[in-house]
Amino acid sequence: MFDREYSFRGKHSEMVIKLTGEFTLTSEDGTNVKKHSLFKRNFDVYLLAPIVGFLYNRKADIDTTPQGGSTKIWADIQMNNSDDLNFNYKLIMLLDKENEPDPEKRIDKAFRGIKNEADEQLYNSYVLGGVEVLYENLIDKSSDYIANLYDFLETFENRYNTDVNVDDVLKMARKLSY
Repeated sequence: MFDREYSFRGKHSEMVIKLTGEFTLTSEDGTNVKKHSLFKRNFDVYLLAPIVGFLYNRKADIDTTPQGGSTKIWADIQMNNSDDLNFNYKLIMLLDKENEPDPEKRIDKAFRGIKNEADEQLYNSYVLGGVEVLYENLIDKSSDYIANLYDFLETFENRYNTDVNVDDVLKMARKLSY
């Protein structure tokens, strides 16, 4: 599954391009300008998106419209990172009770290598749904991407009650504020 090139198409391509695009931050006195990006590569979005899509119960279909073009993740990047990608795939197959209520079948999908096209399409729908969630929360809200990131992390922390130290995130955001 992760041994070939992957393409984001249509609106998802546009979203990934914006998620990986550079933005500038200027110091308050206007003398220091730095370029940053929320994600360095398309692959970084692809690695996080299925988990976000699953956690937010967000799925999306492939956009086949001609607008938006496509953006790719090369096959060698997929293959070199197949352990991480397979971990995400197995985790989702194991936890997805909505699409497979039988725990034995979920275990088969996750650990016994029983894959089928429907499961791969389900995984991809979580990828695309996750791209949409990331885009809506990090880019689409406002042009203050650092504030968007902070808000998203805070919402995520509240939603899943994880142990994210807000003070550490604020310190990091302040370091990037120029």
